[in-house]
Amino acid sequence: MFQKYLLHEKLPVRFGSLLGIVLIAFFAAWFVGYYFLPEGALRGRNVAQALSGSSLAGGSVWLEWLRILAINLGAMFLLVIAPNLIRSPHNYPLGYSTVAILAVVFGMMIGTNSFTLSLGSKQPPSLMVLGSSGLYEIIAYVLSAAATTSLSSYRLIGQWPRQTIERIAHDQRNPVNRERNIGVLLAVIILVVACGWEAHRISLAVSS
Repeated sequence: MFQKYLLHEKLPVRFGSLLGIVLIAFFAAWFVGYYFLPEGALRGRNVAQALSGSSLAGGSVWLEWLRILAINLGAMFLLVIAPNLIRSPHNYPLGYSTVAILAVVFGMMIGTNSFTLSLGSKQPPSLMVLGSSGLYEIIAYVLSAAATTSLSSYRLIGQWPRQTIERIAHDQRNPVNRERNIGVLLAVIILVVACGWEAHRISLAVSS
């Protein structure tokens, strides 16, 4: 049943199905972070925080926007789209797994108040996340993962650690996937807007 929707030929179906699963994982991680982990448990423990720092890049909100956008675009292409070149033994693109992991980390960071700029305290699971740019960054990641399933060229065979990899045969007659290109473009646009919003909020927090 999961394959039917997660690997559906239509992008909106794949996107909606994957987004639903990722949001469940996100809220579950947020719940665990808030109720079971100490405050600040993940602060300073990921590469993105090390790259973003705790102040505006060059003292400019525009430079900060470019820095945040570069980090997110790097994460999207390296951690979500590139893994989609390989499929799991159950035929799922690996980018599906990595985007879920990113959502879990984000959920735990909210629940434990582990951001470089503190939220003030640990935040219980709520719809306050709709006011967070991070949620829309995750949505962009999910869209890029769902849009690039056709990139898969290899499949893992067997069980870890004795897995091998085989090449997936593609129909060379297929035209360039227009739906894929549109999906990735929309994901980039969402990131551009979300990162601009985040840069603006950081500038307000730093100046206050």
